[in-house]
Amino acid sequence: MMSLALTGIGGVSSVGWGVVSTCAAIRAGITRPKPLHDLYLTDQELLEPVPVTGHPVSELTDGFGPLGRWLQLAQASVRDLQQEAGLPAAEDVRFWRQTGWIFVLPHLEAARYLEVQDFGGGLMMATWLEHLKRLLGLPWRQDAVHFIHAGHAGTAAAIRLSGQRLADRDVERFVIVAVDSYLDETSLEWLGSHRRLKSPDRPVGLMPGEAGASLLVEPLAGARQRGTSILALLPAAATGFEERSFLSGQHSSGEALLRVLDEVHPAGPPGSGSMGEWICDLNGEEWRARAWGHLLVRLQARQEAQWRVRLPCLSVGDVGAASGALGVCMVARSFARKYAAGAQALVLSSGEHGDVGAIHVQALGGGR
Repeated sequence: MMSLALTGIGGVSSVGWGVVSTCAAIRAGITRPKPLHDLYLTDQELLEPVPVTGHPVSELTDGFGPLGRWLQLAQASVRDLQQEAGLPAAEDVRFWRQTGWIFVLPHLEAARYLEVQDFGGGLMMATWLEHLKRLLGLPWRQDAVHFIHAGHAGTAAAIRLSGQRLADRDVERFVIVAVDSYLDETSLEWLGSHRRLKSPDRPVGLMPGEAGASLLVEPLAGARQRGTSILALLPAAATGFEERSFLSGQHSSGEALLRVLDEVHPAGPPGSGSMGEWICDLNGEEWRARAWGHLLVRLQARQEAQWRVRLPCLSVGDVGAASGALGVCMVARSFARKYAAGAQALVLSSGEHGDVGAIHVQALGGGR
């Protein structure tokens, strides 16, 4: 993969309507869970229904279904990216025509989305894209737009794809937009049908959330030539597949996570005395914790257990396909604010369908 520079970030979450406030709130341990009245579970001790607790982006997504929530989250995160990175207005046609787009979204599972059942995934996404283009008002080339439906691991796949496309020099940069919401009615019912929601009787479940995060990536040489600020380097990203996924009904051994980790950081974290952070998508579910535990055992055998682990879910809940990009934003802000544990970080992701991913993020001038 060619050497990529991260030159802009943007985001929105339940704890901040911008990437700066979101990352500051997560670092401070701020959380704003709320009862959701779209789905009730029975408290077996009290024998009465109680609402599921989640992490909505209040006011921004209220009343919307899944496609509307994606639109609101994508629009807000891109606007924040434009402001934070000082990107030109829509009138700079050359800049935007030389910018590709990669949208990271959840798997289009018919059991989760009625829209997929009614219209099919292709028409559903074409309509969504047309709405977003009109809302943003930015000129873009249809041939430079890509979709990745890989859930939690989607951002790792997007960074790999952007590196490949930028090497072809068809565009000069990519905006990666990752959005997801577990808070629409059918997604909550889908989670409930798989017994994944945290409740008074199920402490090992997840708390559903939603978020949008946008990344601007470009070749390091191009970023330097453009004279823009470089927030971090993205030396490598890897994706894989865990055959023993949650939805397969089997228990993961952590082998797939170890393979992608080794691919982006062969010496393993920390290796050779290096220090840094893991941004991990642990969310309270037993199957994900089991895979993580197996991974730690394998790393401990290699005497690699010094990195600091950060868990965004503690503040914003499980934000699905947005989690990887949010993790990259958190690392970039930790470098900018000088509170990072070291000059590098690994963003690790695993999803219920078996997709796994790893992203190596490095401070400018930081070595291994």
